Amino acid sequence: MSTFGDAPMRVGNDVVDLNEPRIAGKSGDQRFIDRVYAESERMLIEGAQEPDLELWTLWAAKEAAYKVVSKVQGSPPPFVHAAFEVSWTEVLGSMGPVVRIGTVQYEGMTIPVSVYRAGGPLHAVAWVADPPLAAGSPADRLEWSLARLDEPDATWSRPLHELRSLLTEDELDAVYSRESAAVRVGARFDIARVLSIEPQRLQIVCVPGATGRRPPLLLLDGGATHLDVSLSHHGDWIGWAFTTDPAS
Repeated sequence: MSTFGDAPMRVGNDVVDLNEPRIAGKSGDQRFIDRVYAESERMLIEGAQEPDLELWTLWAAKEAAYKVVSKVQGSPPPFVHAAFEVSWTEVLGSMGPVVRIGTVQYEGMTIPVSVYRAGGPLHAVAWVADPPLAAGSPADRLEWSLARLDEPDATWSRPLHELRSLLTEDELDAVYSRESAAVRVGARFDIARVLSIEPQRLQIVCVPGATGRRPPLLLLDGGATHLDVSLSHHGDWIGWAFTTDPAS
């Protein structure tokens, strides 16, 4: 199954702020667990020393993989969480920086995923490459970053009206909160840094669709690129991931 077109790599990412009030104790919500997690995943949660951490690590992996699948298929499928089944090939403790490496299986697709931890948040990064890359080995073809929403002197930490002024009308079509504006500004600056260009040359726009289910597209000087980008935010954190080597 492949609808990559000209893009050899698709990426998805997801941020979970473990300090958010609704995060703690979710492993005790059996109805939620039965709805969201496959049997093998429920066993991982039940056997974990930190069941809440295991639950949200699996959740982040599913969310990141869903974003990849949405791009490969050309539109977001119904998000049946339990259909995105996570398995770990490496479990590296709970404090990171890398805490899990594995894959997500969905309808015959195998999507590599790694989950990182930096203090309060989890950051999951998933990808599919053509030709494939080994799980846990995105090498130099991916970049990803995690940042506090309120970081002193950071461009993305400005008030919403100032953030909006940094974005184009096409970008603003997908901005529905300060967080969604901030992550776009942060990602644009980071991508521009890697490409050694001015951030103003870049745009991150979204295809039409429902809020939160609109894959972002990276434009350079108003035109399409072969680079892929993924955005996420939760609680006090914003995160992004993007491909860097379209020629490989």
